[in-house]
Formats: sequence, C-alpha cells, structure tokens
Amino acid sequence: MIKINYSKDFDKNKYYEKISKKYFYISKNKSLESKIKSYPTDKITLEEIFNYFKENKIEDFHNIFEKISFKCLIIGNFRAIKKIKESLKSIKKNDGINFIFNYTNLQSNTIKPFFEDNLLISTCYYCNIDFINVYSKKKVKKNKFTLDHYFDKSTYPYLALSLYNLIPSCYTCNSKLKGTIEFNNLSPSSKKYNFDEKVKFKVKLATSCNDLHIKSKRDIDLELKEMYSKDYNVFIEKMFLNERYAIHKDIVYEMIAKAELYPESRLKELQNLTGIPFQQIKKDIFNLVDENEDLSKKPFSKLIKDISDELGIN
Repeated sequence: MIKINYSKDFDKNKYYEKISKKYFYISKNKSLESKIKSYPTDKITLEEIFNYFKENKIEDFHNIFEKISFKCLIIGNFRAIKKIKESLKSIKKNDGINFIFNYTNLQSNTIKPFFEDNLLISTCYYCNIDFINVYSKKKVKKNKFTLDHYFDKSTYPYLALSLYNLIPSCYTCNSKLKGTIEFNNLSPSSKKYNFDEKVKFKVKLATSCNDLHIKSKRDIDLELKEMYSKDYNVFIEKMFLNERYAIHKDIVYEMIAKAELYPESRLKELQNLTGIPFQQIKKDIFNLVDENEDLSKKPFSKLIKDISDELGIN
C-alpha cells in the first residue's frame, strides 16, 4: 500500500558489505563462483560446496550462477532481482542453494539490525494499519517488524538475502495473509510502485444521511477503489484490506462529524480568535496529512489523506 521511500542517506553498499563479509570473499566481484571465506556457523571451502552439489546430484553451481553478479543479487534494485528471478525460474528447489543463501542464520544479527539502523520504519508498508517501529529496551534496539520476502524465499532461495526483496511488514500481513503471492510483481520496494496514485479510499453514506449528517459509523461503507488500472485488485482482495479497514470506520465517522461541526466559517472564526493560521487549525482539528508527507510514518495516513480529499477538507 505504501511505497518505501529510501532516503539519500540509505546506503545499500553497507548492506552488501555486511552480507559479503559473512558469506563470500569477492575478489573480482563478477560471479557467485567466488571463494567462500566464512559461514555463520561453519567455515566452508568452495570445494566443499561443489562436492556437496555433486554428491547430492544437484545442478552444477557454476552453471546456475555463471552470469550473475553477487553484488547485483544482493543489492540490485527490484527490477534487477525480478530479472534474476525470471532467468533462474527453471532452477529446481534444492538443499544446496538453500544452504548457501540461508536467511535464517543472518536474520537476527545482520539483516534486521541493518534495517533498524538505516531505514526509518514506522508502519507496515503493506497495510498502513499497525506500527512496526524500532524502539529501545534497556539501551538495546528492538523492533516490531517482520521482513517479508516479496519473492518467497522457499520458492526463490537465491533471493533470500536480496535487499529490495525484503519488505518491513506487520505479523498479520507477512505471516497470516501474503504467503507466496507476488501480486503482479508490484512491490513497495519498486520505483514503479504507485498504489497511492492508482487506489483511493472511497466512502459511501447510507441513503438516510443528508449533507454529511450521520448518526453512527453504521451509516458508513468504506471501500478501496482502483483507478485507471487493475494492477492492485488482487492485492486488495488477498490482503483483505477492505475487511480490515471496515473495522476502523470510526476514523472516517469522526472526520465527517468534525466536517459538520467545523465548517469553513467556523474555522475562520477560530483563526480570528486565536491568531493561529487557518490551515494549521484545520490540520490540528482533522489530523490532516500534508501533501508531501511520507505516508508510512503514521497508521491510517493513506485513509485520512484520501477521505479528507473526498470531503474537501484537505
């Protein structure tokens, strides 16, 4: 739902350094035929890897990764890893590849700490409902996020460590709903991701409501509607976004009630009485989201932005 805004200070090369130090010594940085320097649990030589593949009748390691740069595999953008996925889609699952690209061994001590230190994570990028922020406990960093593999790591184990394949998300989205679905290859880590532009929250009031006069949230129906394309319909359906947001209709109810209580004339009176600028009063009352504000910073910011636009109070 929310595009990941990687800041100018977000240094993907730091991630590459952390991963390559744990796994490979990259002398020329050309392919995965590089000599393995160390492994999180054991020290393994390249010869031992090849022998493992041979003994288990696994396709030759050289043939699989002959033309793929290790660096591109680890920190290539979403478009790059998508191409890698397509080029290797015929590769069968095997324990050898799982063994090399073992996400579990690096998850806690390398990968999650990198996200904690280098990306300002506040809410789930899939749903924008839950806070998944980093916090401190006894001077130790903790977090409330899980890292979803957009391209499932069990299906594409060679993408298990790829930076732009990792999406900070809440437990519900990652573990309960998404599973192995790829949603037409539209990921919050992609430059082309434009859910906010293509999909808008729309509110429908009961026929008994006149001029926004509503008695309770039962008078409201809320729905995500895609405009100009059908790229995100499956995502909305499979992540149960309409059903999940229906539980939070009270947010919209309060916005509509305030719109009735604070018409523009009343807001101008408050400006004259307090000296506070009109737009600031409106923002404070309606909890508005600034036009260029990063929607990932607050829960329900996408909902608030879309409904305030529809109500004409932005």
